[in-house]
Amino acid sequence: MRGNKITKLSRVIAHLATHPQDIVPYFSYGPFSAQSPLELGVPWFSLSAIHFLDSFITKSMNVFEYGSGGSTVYFSNRAKSVTSTEDNEEWLKRVQAKLAASGITNVDLQYRPFEFRHAEGFERSEYLLSIPERAFEIIVVDGMEKDVLVRPTCFRHAETRIREGGIIIIDDSWRYPELRHTNRAKSWREFRSTGPCRPGVTSTDVYFY
Repeated sequence: MRGNKITKLSRVIAHLATHPQDIVPYFSYGPFSAQSPLELGVPWFSLSAIHFLDSFITKSMNVFEYGSGGSTVYFSNRAKSVTSTEDNEEWLKRVQAKLAASGITNVDLQYRPFEFRHAEGFERSEYLLSIPERAFEIIVVDGMEKDVLVRPTCFRHAETRIREGGIIIIDDSWRYPELRHTNRAKSWREFRSTGPCRPGVTSTDVYFY
């Protein structure tokens, strides 16, 4: 989240003081972890969002992700299937290697490159339109961004593919406050906390349909 180093440190201290259950995870696999979220097999979300998902996901659910990584491993171990779109070929190979090493077979990884330094043509891109024409119980908006914010566009397209009773997850949600006022969801909830491999406090929003 935005702020100088002192502000960010203050947020961490305040959060851990009011959420002592997060102290051990923060020092075990927070910013001091020698492993990445992909190696740990966890989403790069806020820890409070992960706790919510632990109790929400069932083996009957189908998941779509804009962006692959530790979340792909996490969802594959809990849901029926995962379809994940990735723009970076080298990163996709690393995810494929992790899935293969873990014996995971219920993931469809799609390579859809796009030059994210410019938004021109994004609304017609194979990346944006890579969600299959069927409904999903969970859609994750957590893909690449560089100079232009494209996750709001991904979010709006995701709303055309979410099943009734499903959820859309948008990570680093503090960057997109406008989505909290322009959505089709029945309700939404902010999960703000520390998270795996993160030095500070972040927020992950979940939209309920």
